[in-house]
Amino acid sequence: MKLLIASQEKKALSELETWFKENNAEISWIDSCEAVLAKIKKEKFDLILMDETLSNDTSGLDCIRRLTMADPFANCAAISSLSDEDFHEASEGLGVLMRLSPNPGRDDAKILFDHLNEILELIKGSAP
Repeated sequence: MKLLIASQEKKALSELETWFKENNAEISWIDSCEAVLAKIKKEKFDLILMDETLSNDTSGLDCIRRLTMADPFANCAAISSLSDEDFHEASEGLGVLMRLSPNPGRDDAKILFDHLNEILELIKGSAP
């Protein structure tokens, strides 16, 4: 599994990163939306995890909006301090797989991994 994490807060995501590495994920780190958009042109990722704020004060949700226009089939998850209801309103139509609270831990990583695997199995099952 290839995971792209867009964040300036690597330390805050260390538990999540450790869990994914222990489960054989290949992880790339980036800190800006522009870098995400450039990276997805060169590589395919199973999941792009967007932090709440990226460099240049770009919000993760704004970056997901831009990413969706560049690759509408990208699997994205977002870290957000918004409530579930407010996050739903802010992200409606973006196809965000899951919202994680700030400083996600090992349990969050497992839930995200399970959700992603369900989607990847559905995609694989529908391929010709």
